[in-house]
Amino acid sequence: MKQSDRITSAFTALREQMLSLAERITGNRDDAADAVQDAFVKLWQQRGRFESARHAQGAGMMTVRTTSIDMARRNSHRTVVPVEQAVETVDEVTDNESSLAYQQVRKIIDNDLSRSQQMIIDMREMQGMEFEDIASRMNMTAANVRVELSRARKRVREIYQARIKEMNA
Repeated sequence: MKQSDRITSAFTALREQMLSLAERITGNRDDAADAVQDAFVKLWQQRGRFESARHAQGAGMMTVRTTSIDMARRNSHRTVVPVEQAVETVDEVTDNESSLAYQQVRKIIDNDLSRSQQMIIDMREMQGMEFEDIASRMNMTAANVRVELSRARKRVREIYQARIKEMNA
C-alpha cells in the first residue's frame, strides 16, 4: 500500500472519532473540523515515515489531539460567537463594538477571500448547508469543501486579529 493511501485510509476510517476527540478538546465543532484538517495536512507532509495503516492511524489520533490542544490554547483568550447567532442579532445589536466587529469580518470575507471561499462560507455559515450539498453546487468533493472552509476561516481569523493589533498599537 502506498504511503498516501495509508494516510488517506487512516483518516477516512477514523474521521468521526477524530472529530469527536477534537470537539471534546476544542469545545467547538468548527474548530474541531479545522483541527482535523490541520492534522491531516501535517501528516501528509510526513507521509513517507508510516510503515502501516495502523501506524498512520495512531499518528493521526495523536496529531489530532495535539493540534486540538494547540488550537484550544490559542482560542482560550477569545470569545467565540457562532456566525448564526451573530447574523440573527446584527439588527438588534445596540453595542457598537459588536456591530463593528461583525461588519469588519463581513468586509474581510467580501474583500480578502477568493470567490469560491466566499461562496462556501455563505453556504455553510449563513445558509447552514451540508458539505455534500455545497460540494455538488461547487463541483468539488466534500473533502475539498472542508479544506477551503478551514483555509477561509483561518484567513479571516488572521486578518481580523492583525487589524485588531494595528488598532491597539
